[in-house]
Amino acid sequence: MKKLILLASLCLFLQTAFSQKPHSFTFKVSKPYCVFNFMESAIYHHTTSSTLQQYIDGKLGANKEFAQLCNDFAVIRLDYIYMREEFPANRRQARSTYDLIDIALVNSKNFDEFRQRIIGVLPNDETQKLLDILFKAESYYDQYIWKENESKINFQLKALEEYADQCSGLFQKVKAFYNSGWSETIPFVVALYPIPGYDGSTTATPHANSLCIGVLSDETDHIGRLGVVLHEMCHVLYDEQPAAFQQKLDGWFAANQSPYKTFAYNFFDEGLATALGNGWGTKTLSGKLDESDWYNNEYINGFGKALFPLVEEYIAAGKSIDKEFVDKAIDLFAATFPKSLTDYAILFNRVSIFYDVETVAEISGMRDQISKYFQLTNSRMSAPILDPISIDVLKNEETTQLIIIDKNHAVTMKELKKIFPQLKKVKPENNQVLSFFDDKKRLITIVYAADKNAVAPLLKDMKAKKYFDQTKIIQS
Repeated sequence: MKKLILLASLCLFLQTAFSQKPHSFTFKVSKPYCVFNFMESAIYHHTTSSTLQQYIDGKLGANKEFAQLCNDFAVIRLDYIYMREEFPANRRQARSTYDLIDIALVNSKNFDEFRQRIIGVLPNDETQKLLDILFKAESYYDQYIWKENESKINFQLKALEEYADQCSGLFQKVKAFYNSGWSETIPFVVALYPIPGYDGSTTATPHANSLCIGVLSDETDHIGRLGVVLHEMCHVLYDEQPAAFQQKLDGWFAANQSPYKTFAYNFFDEGLATALGNGWGTKTLSGKLDESDWYNNEYINGFGKALFPLVEEYIAAGKSIDKEFVDKAIDLFAATFPKSLTDYAILFNRVSIFYDVETVAEISGMRDQISKYFQLTNSRMSAPILDPISIDVLKNEETTQLIIIDKNHAVTMKELKKIFPQLKKVKPENNQVLSFFDDKKRLITIVYAADKNAVAPLLKDMKAKKYFDQTKIIQS
């Protein structure tokens, strides 16, 4: 009789356990990802923390062996692109093997497990080069970061885990607002990595369900950090809206007659993530609205704050994004940034970049150089400039076109004049910037540099001037 009672109790326990909804958030520290991020920071990858970059420079800047390791790491190609063409061109059609590598790192206990998870993602010899570098890099990471920060990041981990249930509840509401197709059975894995210190810059990136979050090892604002976690979750939910809904949303923006609609659309993803994660999310968790800046970007911060009351209203009513929401969002953007139509910073938010290069590393290097001056939320690189594929993009892509000319000046300009009649009478000289709206109302900017060393000063000057003059083509 006792055995039957015990068996019945066990069955009841199992039924209860499996009927419970899974947590939407799992927090962890992945040592393999920490080492990978360490190497990315060491080569100043555009998604990494400047605070961590400077820390590594201070510790290892004079180490020749580590410098060689960084050089070897920098030339490995991690981002092979594949397309999902059922989504609108204005949304993220392109996906990258880079995401698959990050996901594998986050979910691996060690590099041997990581090796098994990425078989077939990269060419085998490149996979082996990557692993050899990461194995060697781990000893540097252990000595200069992990030894003093392992216990600290684990303390941060426990502090954030206390909010897992509350974050799961927020996820349900945000998912409904986005009308997202993300399944509740797939939890978000929040992978923390330490940045030594108590203040400085942090970065975070989403890779499907893997949210990689930089955490200052001595920080105490856990609600603020959770706002970053929720912000990255929002990017995933927006990205995972069903293709049919993405097409509908794209149509709502297209139908609006405001000249600001493209800019509002370009910042819609970041603006919503900021309003929801850093605004509504932190307010819900802490009971009060954060009055400080929510994002280190004028447009994202301003748009996020302008959207906040509208977002809060929709979530309180259990409503999803609709045409009325889109129209109001465009009006809010126009009211908040009336001068944005000629601002390089916003026009480069979604940009196609053309450059004459010979290696993938050079392409990546140019993107990183531009990223130092302008936030490239959605960018694509095309090389060489006069390649048939590049020419097709120059003629037809709806985004801003940024053309970097630091060689082959005469031949390149001759061909560009065939595409853009606005350039017919223009005779640029070395180290000038040309900007104009073409017949398709796209910004065309040409950085006409004497050589590659002159590119950065011209970009810096563009950032300082902020706005371009529509009454002339040669800006400087």
